[in-house]
Amino acid sequence: MTDNIIMVLVLAALTATVVWGIAVKNCNIGLIGMAFAFIIGSWAGGADTYEIISYWPTSIMFILIVTSWFFGYASLNGTLAGVADRIVYATRKVPWFSPISVFLTSFIISGLGIGVWGIVFVAPIGFVIAKRGDFNPLLVVIATNVGALATGGLQWVAGGPTNAGLLMAAGWETKEASKLAVQFGYASIVPCIIAYLVCYFLLRGYKAKRVEMEAPKPFTTVQKKTLAVLLAVMLANMLPLILYFLWPCNVTVFLKDHCNIQFWSIVGAIACMVLKLGDEKEIIEKKIPWNAVILICGVSMLIQVAVQHGLSDVIGSWINLNFPTWMIPAAFALFGGLLSFFCSAMSVVYPLMLPMIYGMIANGSEVSALACVTALILTACYTGMCPFSQNGALMLASADAETKNYLFYRMILWSVVLLAVSVVYGLLGGYNVWG
Repeated sequence: MTDNIIMVLVLAALTATVVWGIAVKNCNIGLIGMAFAFIIGSWAGGADTYEIISYWPTSIMFILIVTSWFFGYASLNGTLAGVADRIVYATRKVPWFSPISVFLTSFIISGLGIGVWGIVFVAPIGFVIAKRGDFNPLLVVIATNVGALATGGLQWVAGGPTNAGLLMAAGWETKEASKLAVQFGYASIVPCIIAYLVCYFLLRGYKAKRVEMEAPKPFTTVQKKTLAVLLAVMLANMLPLILYFLWPCNVTVFLKDHCNIQFWSIVGAIACMVLKLGDEKEIIEKKIPWNAVILICGVSMLIQVAVQHGLSDVIGSWINLNFPTWMIPAAFALFGGLLSFFCSAMSVVYPLMLPMIYGMIANGSEVSALACVTALILTACYTGMCPFSQNGALMLASADAETKNYLFYRMILWSVVLLAVSVVYGLLGGYNVWG
């Protein structure tokens, strides 16, 4: 079959998979996605069976397991609940501020150096805050994701060098890529704040209830040790980035590239295990989101079939031929956001679409590279809170069973809302303000 037919079949299969998941309760649509990936990619597309298996996103699975394992200790022994109680207690007289405090916490932690991986620190605490303050947990998902994104691209944060590397891989020269990455880091702050405030009012965050509560009890010895490990992991993740920013050299480059949140999560989990801060067997059983792992990885396999059959070229050509220059940033927001519903922005969407932007600029297009890059990256991360995608799966994994059931399909719906907000912002020229 031709590549165009394969892509149409994948789109139809994605639609059928989502409808199946809505119609059949307790059905993991990741399995359905895997089946379609083999049927379309191998039977119809002619790919070898082992090539289809290679579409399984190993890195995403690894990240989900190690971060959930580490934070499982803090969740089971009550440390995260204790931190949340203190935030709720501090804001109890201004309940409308509680949802905003989640956004600010994510904004600050991300900006201190952790980047978008700040979501794994903030989401578990945020869900407890939402339950205490009786406001919609969707605001926690949005606040955590958008807050981390707002400062996650600054040059001293993990996302800054990563974005520069992606831009270089897409075709920009080193100096141009570094300059564009720095500009993006600052250009992303305002649209993220606007996006969150829109959702804050739409979801009536200002109606959070006043919490009547006594001062939180002191942390237990186990909780103090767990909190110390959490803080140590956070600082250990930040330090290489800070050192690299202050003294860039071979040593700091090595530390920055080899000591990330995944590595420190493993170290933190080992420390918790050695200190006997929880039962690792219970954590593996209850806190590692096996259902989410199968879901996100299975659907990613299906979308990879379309990627392998030229989805990038089709989208790039269509945008270039059908959109005037002033609408192109909104177009990249739209298509980047749609793709990120079903696959990792970092491993699929950016490598797929950033070369399109570079190609348009290199061929003489007058469109702003910064506007297109900002629209693409931000919107792909907005819809990355969808439970099929990486950030959404990570946040959903830290919620309790009741909250998970409530959030799953609502996260899809509100990913669409954020997509619409970003596209409208692009059409109004918002992404062009910075360049």
